[in-house]
Amino acid sequence: MAKSKLFKGLKIGCLSSLVLIVVLSQVISGCVTFSMSDKKVAAYFEDVPYKPKSEFYEVGGYKMHFKALDLNKPATLVFVHGTPGAWDAFIDYFKDSTLYNEANIISVDRPGFGKSSYGKPVASLERQCLLMSEILEKYPAPRILIGHSLGGPIVARMAMDHPNLVEGIIMLAPAIAPDLEPNEDWFRVPMRWPIIEGIFPKVMRVSNEEVIFLKEELELMLPLWQNITIPSIVIQGEKDNLVAPGNGPFADSMLVNAPHEIIMLEKQNHFLPWNESELVKKTILKMIESLKRNL
Repeated sequence: MAKSKLFKGLKIGCLSSLVLIVVLSQVISGCVTFSMSDKKVAAYFEDVPYKPKSEFYEVGGYKMHFKALDLNKPATLVFVHGTPGAWDAFIDYFKDSTLYNEANIISVDRPGFGKSSYGKPVASLERQCLLMSEILEKYPAPRILIGHSLGGPIVARMAMDHPNLVEGIIMLAPAIAPDLEPNEDWFRVPMRWPIIEGIFPKVMRVSNEEVIFLKEELELMLPLWQNITIPSIVIQGEKDNLVAPGNGPFADSMLVNAPHEIIMLEKQNHFLPWNESELVKKTILKMIESLKRNL
């Protein structure tokens, strides 16, 4: 009798979890978007003298998209969003004259997001970097990559795999320490089941596919951290509930061959690109100036 009750309880628990997944997916589908419409983007830049343009290219059968404010400056900033997300996570930075007076500004739709083969996930960080490397080849050095959350390990991996294309990296609340990643959130595997997968919006399925394999991808990066020799800065909030604050000290321990700085913010959370935009801009400008002096 006890065993029968146990199995019944497990079945009810699993069913409740699936129901919760379905309900959450409907809420997400109806209430959350991760990319602005072209009309909203146009309206946002209506009153500014310089407007970013969409650029497209294809590589390995994959269509890639990024926004570029190309003012023929002798430096380039490349922003890389987290998961889920799109290029417009950094839209405010395109309007900042202190930045566009110093550098061309690029913001990428990472593979599977926005207009970059939307809905086709690429779990491999190495392949994501390969797909995005063509952007860096097009714009002048010094090239500084700024990555938030899952964009953090992307810019680090780019520095590891394509050192001739990256002169500096800034990681904002980066998910880079494999041991600090959760082993597996309960809902992620069911989200891949055919009966459940179709319920979720594509953007969430792409994000799920990335996160499921992130710990494994970060482990592959462990022996490569010693290859980073360029200036590197990490900004991490100590109240971050999405990415463990320990990622800051982890970066400090791994960037053994790179001049680096770890900035820990005692009262800040995960949303640094927006909550700490002034600090981010000052950090970027400081790195541009330093790199120009050393060229």
